[in-house]
Amino acid sequence: MDIYFLGTGTAIPAKQHAPAGILVIANGLHLLLDIGPGTLTRLDLAGFACNQIDHLLLTHFHPDHTLDLATLLQVFNYTPGAARTKTFPITGCRGCNDFVRHLFDLYPDVTPMSYKLEIHQVYRDEFTLGNIKVTTAPTGHTPESVAYRLDDSEHSLVYSGDASPGGELAQLANGADLLIGECSFPADWETEDHLNADMVGAIAQQSGVKSLVVTHFYPPALTADLIGQIRNHYKGKVQVAVDGLHLSL
Repeated sequence: MDIYFLGTGTAIPAKQHAPAGILVIANGLHLLLDIGPGTLTRLDLAGFACNQIDHLLLTHFHPDHTLDLATLLQVFNYTPGAARTKTFPITGCRGCNDFVRHLFDLYPDVTPMSYKLEIHQVYRDEFTLGNIKVTTAPTGHTPESVAYRLDDSEHSLVYSGDASPGGELAQLANGADLLIGECSFPADWETEDHLNADMVGAIAQQSGVKSLVVTHFYPPALTADLIGQIRNHYKGKVQVAVDGLHLSL
């Protein structure tokens, strides 16, 4: 698996931390996890084209995780000489069908013209994409938000999206090689719909993941010693993500 961190922040502008977007390449598939504003530009900077995306997986519908979807669908329709023709699958949390339908209402020109759009709604589900097993579980950030686990024949990756301490992230990440976990706030910061450094460290330790990369930082987190705070709970490898980070499993 190759993992490209296209956006590692929130909607609040921050140097090296644009809104959410992660590209995972595994078993020949290009999987885009979330598509916050500016993701397509950062995808291009990483050396990939929009039409290389085989599947989009959405964790929830907040703008910092979804706004470039409208742009992507526009690109598929109107790229000169290269409009998309193959089916584009989107997997998303409950309500994804309505979300996309409302996009078409707002922006009629993004309605697929030369290709078919397939939407798959998930909550606690298991399915396959090629040779990759995908498992989802609720995160508690919103009533419908989900995290994704990707397992190929050799490695396992979990992407939390936005999560809360009341979600099922620890169970989903059990024994994974890598957890990409949100760390919106520093330790001791009170939050019910996000994770702080204490919470994500405890989840990583409970689940026994081999390594943890944290992402999705609000301004107070960017000035904190997140690695030191997380290591009070988690004894494995920890890394703070920045835009442009590339990891391989």
